Amino acid sequence: MRSDKASAEEVLAFWNSRGGLGQWAGTRDVLAKQLEIEAIAGHVRDGLRILELGCGNGITAMELARRYNVEILGIDYAQEMITAAQGLMQGQQFKGTVSFRTGDVRQMPEFQRGFDLIYTERVFINLPDWNAQRAAIEDTTRMLAPGGAFVMLENSQDGLERINELRARVGLPRIDAPWHNRYLRDDELATLAIPGVTLERVQHYSSTYYFLSRVVNAALAAQSGTEPDYDSPVNKLALSLPPMGEFGQGRIWLWRKK
Repeated sequence: MRSDKASAEEVLAFWNSRGGLGQWAGTRDVLAKQLEIEAIAGHVRDGLRILELGCGNGITAMELARRYNVEILGIDYAQEMITAAQGLMQGQQFKGTVSFRTGDVRQMPEFQRGFDLIYTERVFINLPDWNAQRAAIEDTTRMLAPGGAFVMLENSQDGLERINELRARVGLPRIDAPWHNRYLRDDELATLAIPGVTLERVQHYSSTYYFLSRVVNAALAAQSGTEPDYDSPVNKLALSLPPMGEFGQGRIWLWRKK
């Protein structure tokens, strides 16, 4: 769980320290990252003007710009992440266009409006409490063009608890959110009503992956006395299977501006 002593400065320093880690900058689980990219890509088509909030070192934005003729702006408050993103894009060929700049989801400039698609990828979980998370969600939807979509890919505390219930059944210890994260809660999101914006659906895109990786693969590793491998055959198999159930901590909340 997030420590009450974790300050905004400590969280910023943590992400700046990871700016040069390439594909591991956002997570050590690169298969989960791959799953996230595919889930976001399912909402992208040619011609969109896109904003990524909390773009990190730009891996997702650059992959989308390679696949689609889109205009993407990536924003992150960690300067080292933006520096890394600008370096990684050098020499690459894109079907669309992509650019990066520093910015804070808590203080978005008023002129940034009219995006067809906005997405986050485990960003609001870095905010300290529900009040800050709610304000960020509301502010993000204000930047949408009419009919635009906000693909909010974040981690769910309720989804994590379901995984922990299954882990307990096979004798595995519980997983807690990292010290710098506060995962979203279903009961809090249920109270959120944004004028002119609807929550179209919740997409449990990661359910199969987290069940197989955090329960099945972890249990098999425990039986053999080894540490679970993120790159295991079980985890790779999970990428080819459709999402089943509501076990995954990763979810997409799809918001639409009327």
